Amino acid sequence: MFEDETPLAWQRTPPRATVYGADASELGTVQSVLGDEEEDIFHGVALSRPSDGVVELPAARIKKICAKGLVTDLYPADVASLEPYRER
Repeated sequence: MFEDETPLAWQRTPPRATVYGADASELGTVQSVLGDEEEDIFHGVALSRPSDGVVELPAARIKKICAKGLVTDLYPADVASLEPYRER
């Protein structure tokens, strides 16, 4: 998905970007980016879902970040197993 799009660094994640699943379905939107810019450590994103609140999407599950959104290797059913987001 988005093969022709230029990948972005995690620090450039577009605000309220759409998050797409492995099957190209829309899973939700980025509420916030989780990371430490000084240390350049990307933890993931807080994924806002209209159906079940905000969950933490780990960086390891994000396969691409581009101007059109984020692509993950998860399917819609997998998102239910993600941990609820807790602001630190």
